[in-house]
Amino acid sequence: MAANVLFVIIPGHWKLVRAKEAGREPDPAPGLEGKRRSIHNTYLTLPVLIAMIAVHFPTAYAHAHGWAVIVALMVVGAWVRHYFNLRHEGRTVWWIPATAALAVVVIAILVRPSTTAAPAASGTVTFTRVQTIVATRCAECHSMHPTNPAFSSPPAGVVFDTPEEIAARKDAIEEQAVRLKAMPLGNITHMTEAERSELAAWFDQGAPTK
Repeated sequence: MAANVLFVIIPGHWKLVRAKEAGREPDPAPGLEGKRRSIHNTYLTLPVLIAMIAVHFPTAYAHAHGWAVIVALMVVGAWVRHYFNLRHEGRTVWWIPATAALAVVVIAILVRPSTTAAPAASGTVTFTRVQTIVATRCAECHSMHPTNPAFSSPPAGVVFDTPEEIAARKDAIEEQAVRLKAMPLGNITHMTEAERSELAAWFDQGAPTK
Protein backbone atom coordinates (compact mmCIF):
# COMPACT_ATOMS: atom_id res chain seq x y z
CA MET A 1 0.00 0.00 0.00
CA ALA A 2 2.74 2.43 0.97
CA ALA A 3 4.79 1.61 -2.13
CA ASN A 4 1.80 2.23 -4.41
CA VAL A 5 1.27 5.64 -2.83
CA LEU A 6 4.94 6.61 -2.62
CA PHE A 7 6.18 5.40 -5.98
CA VAL A 8 3.10 5.62 -8.23
CA ILE A 9 0.20 7.70 -6.94
CA ILE A 10 2.09 10.71 -5.55
CA PRO A 11 4.59 10.94 -8.48
CA GLY A 12 1.66 10.77 -10.90
CA HIS A 13 -0.05 13.57 -9.03
CA TRP A 14 3.06 15.73 -9.22
CA LYS A 15 3.33 15.11 -12.98
CA LEU A 16 -0.20 16.44 -13.32
CA VAL A 17 0.60 19.51 -11.20
CA ARG A 18 3.82 20.29 -13.10
CA ALA A 19 2.07 19.90 -16.47
CA LYS A 20 -0.60 22.38 -15.39
CA GLU A 21 2.02 24.79 -14.06
CA ALA A 22 3.85 24.62 -17.41
CA GLY A 23 0.64 25.10 -19.37
CA ARG A 24 0.85 21.66 -20.96
CA GLU A 25 -1.96 19.17 -21.43
CA PRO A 26 -1.27 16.53 -18.79
CA ASP A 27 -0.61 12.93 -19.81
CA PRO A 28 -3.58 10.89 -18.51
CA ALA A 29 -1.49 7.69 -18.18
CA PRO A 30 -0.01 8.43 -14.69
CA GLY A 31 -3.47 9.35 -13.38
CA LEU A 32 -5.01 6.19 -14.76
CA GLU A 33 -2.20 4.09 -13.32
CA GLY A 34 -2.63 5.85 -9.97
CA LYS A 35 -6.33 5.02 -10.02
CA ARG A 36 -5.56 1.37 -10.75
CA ARG A 37 -3.08 1.20 -7.87
CA SER A 38 -5.60 2.89 -5.57
CA ILE A 39 -8.11 0.16 -6.38
CA HIS A 40 -5.44 -2.43 -5.60
CA ASN A 41 -4.91 -0.74 -2.24
CA THR A 42 -8.59 -1.03 -1.35
CA TYR A 43 -8.17 -4.82 -1.29
CA LEU A 44 -5.70 -4.39 1.54
CA THR A 45 -7.79 -2.07 3.74
CA LEU A 46 -9.84 -4.78 5.47
CA PRO A 47 -6.87 -7.18 5.81
CA VAL A 48 -4.84 -4.40 7.45
CA LEU A 49 -7.74 -3.61 9.79
CA ILE A 50 -8.05 -7.31 10.70
CA ALA A 51 -4.32 -7.49 11.47
CA MET A 52 -4.56 -4.35 13.63
CA ILE A 53 -7.47 -5.49 15.79
CA ALA A 54 -6.51 -9.19 15.98
CA VAL A 55 -4.55 -8.56 19.18
CA HIS A 56 -7.85 -7.82 20.93
CA PHE A 57 -9.24 -11.24 20.01
CA PRO A 58 -6.86 -13.88 21.42
CA THR A 59 -8.73 -16.83 19.91
CA ALA A 60 -7.74 -15.47 16.49
CA TYR A 61 -4.06 -16.10 17.13
CA ALA A 62 -3.74 -18.20 20.31
CA HIS A 63 -4.38 -21.22 18.09
CA ALA A 64 -1.37 -23.44 17.35
CA HIS A 65 -1.53 -22.21 13.75
CA GLY A 66 -2.45 -18.63 14.57
CA TRP A 67 -0.51 -17.24 11.59
CA ALA A 68 -2.68 -19.30 9.22
CA VAL A 69 -5.84 -18.05 10.94
CA ILE A 70 -4.81 -14.42 10.44
CA VAL A 71 -3.85 -15.05 6.79
CA ALA A 72 -7.21 -16.75 6.17
CA LEU A 73 -9.10 -13.84 7.72
CA MET A 74 -7.09 -11.37 5.62
CA VAL A 75 -8.00 -13.28 2.45
CA VAL A 76 -11.67 -13.15 3.47
CA GLY A 77 -11.30 -9.40 4.05
CA ALA A 78 -9.92 -8.91 0.53
CA TRP A 79 -12.77 -11.04 -0.85
CA VAL A 80 -15.33 -8.81 0.90
CA ARG A 81 -13.60 -5.73 -0.52
CA HIS A 82 -13.94 -7.23 -3.99
CA TYR A 83 -17.70 -7.36 -3.46
CA PHE A 84 -17.78 -3.64 -2.72
CA ASN A 85 -15.50 -2.80 -5.65
CA LEU A 86 -17.85 -4.65 -7.99
CA ARG A 87 -20.85 -2.94 -6.42
CA HIS A 88 -19.28 0.46 -7.06
CA GLU A 89 -19.20 -0.58 -10.71
CA GLY A 90 -22.92 -1.34 -10.60
CA ARG A 91 -22.60 -5.11 -10.14
CA THR A 92 -24.03 -6.73 -7.01
CA VAL A 93 -22.73 -10.27 -6.59
CA TRP A 94 -24.42 -11.62 -3.48
CA TRP A 95 -22.65 -14.95 -3.46
CA ILE A 96 -19.38 -13.16 -2.56
CA PRO A 97 -20.51 -11.94 0.91
CA ALA A 98 -22.38 -15.23 1.37
CA THR A 99 -19.21 -17.27 0.82
CA ALA A 100 -17.20 -14.83 2.95
CA ALA A 101 -19.66 -15.29 5.82
CA LEU A 102 -19.46 -19.06 5.41
CA ALA A 103 -15.67 -18.89 5.48
CA VAL A 104 -15.74 -16.88 8.73
CA VAL A 105 -18.05 -19.47 10.30
CA VAL A 106 -15.74 -22.31 9.23
CA ILE A 107 -12.69 -20.48 10.62
CA ALA A 108 -14.52 -19.80 13.89
CA ILE A 109 -15.41 -23.49 14.24
CA LEU A 110 -11.85 -24.58 13.50
CA VAL A 111 -10.25 -22.24 16.06
CA ARG A 112 -12.91 -22.37 18.77
CA PRO A 113 -11.20 -22.73 22.14
CA SER A 114 -11.75 -25.79 24.20
CA THR A 115 -13.92 -25.08 27.22
CA THR A 116 -12.41 -28.04 29.05
CA ALA A 117 -10.16 -26.89 31.84
CA ALA A 118 -6.62 -28.12 32.06
CA PRO A 119 -6.36 -31.26 34.20
CA ALA A 120 -5.71 -30.35 37.78
CA ALA A 121 -2.36 -31.13 39.27
CA SER A 122 -2.22 -33.65 42.07
CA GLY A 123 -1.63 -32.37 45.59
CA THR A 124 -2.36 -29.07 47.24
CA VAL A 125 -1.42 -25.87 45.43
CA THR A 126 -0.79 -22.94 47.73
CA PHE A 127 -1.66 -19.34 47.05
CA THR A 128 2.05 -18.59 47.28
CA ARG A 129 2.63 -20.89 44.33
CA VAL A 130 -0.21 -19.22 42.42
CA GLN A 131 1.36 -15.82 43.09
CA THR A 132 4.64 -17.10 41.69
CA ILE A 133 3.01 -18.35 38.49
CA VAL A 134 1.05 -15.12 38.01
CA ALA A 135 4.09 -12.96 38.74
CA THR A 136 6.20 -14.94 36.28
CA ARG A 137 3.72 -15.45 33.47
CA CYS A 138 1.14 -12.64 33.78
CA ALA A 139 2.65 -9.62 35.55
CA GLU A 140 5.09 -8.97 32.71
CA CYS A 141 2.18 -7.11 31.11
CA HIS A 142 -0.39 -6.85 33.90
CA SER A 143 1.54 -4.62 36.27
CA MET A 144 1.55 -0.93 37.07
CA HIS A 145 5.06 -1.01 35.64
CA PRO A 146 5.03 -3.62 32.82
CA THR A 147 8.39 -5.08 31.86
CA ASN A 148 7.04 -6.02 28.43
CA PRO A 149 8.18 -3.18 26.12
CA ALA A 150 4.91 -3.44 24.16
CA PHE A 151 3.00 -1.91 27.08
CA SER A 152 3.50 1.33 28.96
CA SER A 153 0.50 0.61 31.19
CA PRO A 154 -1.37 -2.56 32.18
CA PRO A 155 -3.70 -3.83 29.39
CA ALA A 156 -7.36 -3.10 30.21
CA GLY A 157 -6.19 -1.78 33.58
CA VAL A 158 -5.77 -5.33 34.91
CA VAL A 159 -2.99 -5.50 37.51
CA PHE A 160 -1.54 -8.49 39.40
CA ASP A 161 1.02 -6.73 41.59
CA THR A 162 -0.48 -7.70 44.94
CA PRO A 163 -2.15 -10.78 46.44
CA GLU A 164 -5.38 -8.79 46.74
CA GLU A 165 -5.35 -7.93 43.04
CA ILE A 166 -4.76 -11.56 42.10
CA ALA A 167 -7.58 -12.74 44.37
CA ALA A 168 -9.96 -10.12 42.98
CA ARG A 169 -9.34 -11.33 39.42
CA LYS A 170 -9.25 -15.07 40.10
CA ASP A 171 -12.35 -15.80 37.99
CA ALA A 172 -10.81 -14.03 35.01
CA ILE A 173 -7.55 -15.91 35.53
CA GLU A 174 -9.42 -19.22 35.52
CA GLU A 175 -11.30 -18.35 32.34
CA GLN A 176 -8.42 -16.89 30.36
CA ALA A 177 -5.43 -18.95 31.54
CA VAL A 178 -7.01 -22.30 32.45
CA ARG A 179 -10.14 -22.81 30.36
CA LEU A 180 -9.62 -20.76 27.19
CA LYS A 181 -5.80 -20.71 27.38
CA ALA A 182 -5.97 -17.35 25.64
CA MET A 183 -3.62 -15.75 28.13
CA PRO A 184 -0.79 -14.90 28.23
CA LEU A 185 -1.21 -13.28 24.83
CA GLY A 186 0.27 -15.67 22.30
CA ASN A 187 1.78 -17.38 25.36
CA ILE A 188 4.58 -14.84 25.11
CA THR A 189 5.78 -15.70 28.64
CA HIS A 190 5.71 -19.44 27.93
CA MET A 191 3.23 -20.56 30.57
CA THR A 192 3.47 -24.34 30.71
CA GLU A 193 0.67 -26.88 30.79
CA ALA A 194 1.94 -27.93 34.21
CA GLU A 195 1.46 -24.39 35.48
CA ARG A 196 -2.03 -24.23 34.02
CA SER A 197 -2.74 -27.53 35.78
CA GLU A 198 -1.54 -26.06 39.06
CA LEU A 199 -3.87 -23.10 38.61
CA ALA A 200 -6.70 -25.53 37.82
CA ALA A 201 -5.97 -27.45 41.01
CA TRP A 202 -6.01 -24.24 43.01
CA PHE A 203 -9.46 -23.41 41.64
CA ASP A 204 -10.65 -26.94 42.40
CA GLN A 205 -9.56 -26.31 45.98
CA GLY A 206 -11.83 -23.26 46.10
CA ALA A 207 -9.08 -20.75 45.23
CA PRO A 208 -7.97 -20.15 48.83
CA THR A 209 -5.88 -17.06 49.48
CA LYS A 210 -4.54 -18.12 52.87
